[in-house]
Amino acid sequence: MSDTKVKVAVRVRPMNRRELDLNTKCIVEMEGNQTVLHPPPSNNKQGESRIN
Repeated sequence: MSDTKVKVAVRVRPMNRRELDLNTKCIVEMEGNQTVLHPPPSNNKQGESRIN
């Protein structure tokens, strides 16, 4: 096996005015050296489930 190492850099920009006005939720959280990705909220309004 290879001893290749991979480094990943993550940069999270501050929310812009439009995102703040829309109450957009941030799905990326930094905890020390760890990056946590939260699932994006549903696009459905008022918790309605989508039927395909």
